[in-house]
Amino acid sequence: MVKHYIFPTGPIESVAEDRKEVKREIRTAIRRGMELFWTFISKGGKTMKTLRMKKTMMVLGVIFFGLVLFSSGGLAATAQNQAGVTIMTQNMDAGTDLSFVVALGAPDGVDLTLAEIQASHVPERADLIAARIAAEKPDMVGLQEATLWRIGPTPETATQILYDQLELLLSALAKRGAAYEIVAVNRLTDLALPGSSGALRYTDRDALLIRSDLRPPAFHISNTHTHIFDAALNFQGLVVLQGWISADVHVGNSHFRLVVTHLESPVPGVPEATDVQVAQASELIQTLRNLTIPVVLCGDFNSDAEFGNGPDATPSVALIEAVGYADTWKVVNRSDPGYTWPLFFEDQAPPDFFAPFFPFERIDLFFSRGIQVISVREVLAPAPDGSTPPFGSDHAGVIATFQP
Repeated sequence: MVKHYIFPTGPIESVAEDRKEVKREIRTAIRRGMELFWTFISKGGKTMKTLRMKKTMMVLGVIFFGLVLFSSGGLAATAQNQAGVTIMTQNMDAGTDLSFVVALGAPDGVDLTLAEIQASHVPERADLIAARIAAEKPDMVGLQEATLWRIGPTPETATQILYDQLELLLSALAKRGAAYEIVAVNRLTDLALPGSSGALRYTDRDALLIRSDLRPPAFHISNTHTHIFDAALNFQGLVVLQGWISADVHVGNSHFRLVVTHLESPVPGVPEATDVQVAQASELIQTLRNLTIPVVLCGDFNSDAEFGNGPDATPSVALIEAVGYADTWKVVNRSDPGYTWPLFFEDQAPPDFFAPFFPFERIDLFFSRGIQVISVREVLAPAPDGSTPPFGSDHAGVIATFQP
């Protein structure tokens, strides 16, 4: 069962009451001033004294209108700050783990991978995830595996878009009246391989989105960067890149650093993959070590925060916690393991390719330092009964709300 916990908010409520009183006083003063202004304007008059008074009152009217606009912006910022900032992380699932390519190479592995991607119903899955985001309305969304799939006669000419998962998601959101804008896109592994009837090109991407209706001064973003980790997995001649996106999130007079990342996935029998992941986690926390503002990390860490014995039993979570970051889920959900993966398995025998499963690891995570956690919960994007795959992604989404 998905749980939703909220911290007591006594101190915040008392501040909110004070602000409400100030807002009432401002509105009363503006209303009285505007009533006086319109009284003088409507009475007219021909004396110089009256004309001077009308001019004075017109100036006062402009000032009052300015107060209205200023207080509206300030009140919006206050309301946003009191409500907190809600962030969602979601691995969209590329539609394959590329196991066929690794095991069989080209062209057979490429042909099977193309068939698997098409069987994964990429547009329909993007629509399922969009429906969930539109229902939840998080302020920001961090995405992993927002993959761009392209085809062409040869690897060098594979430029025709087959599926653009990011564009499919944004379009589906807009159709639901829940428009989001791109803050940043991190382009990672870019691989093109020949198949028997043409080439398939895989471009891995992470992305950070923001709700289109959020505007300064209540909410804005600055200092946005994309990064590629120095540590990369070189597996059978294929170089797999991972990275992170960072941005400063400003809410009223408060701000914090948000980081969206995707660490390398362990590979059974290949200890170098785990070494690369740990090196990436170390690089990330080393880069952020001197920050004096609060920090929120989120993404697919491919490291089981429940410290089980599954394929993602790696030291990365413990490494991040050791330098002072809190596992945000555990802050408010101490008794719920909150498993996020796998909702189904990929790269199964054709023609099915996918097999439903029950999650047994928590690898889609939030970590925080110096910021209050209000709530954390999982979100799912189930497909209609009988659909394959049975969810919009093999990963559950996670939504967290913070009080800057």
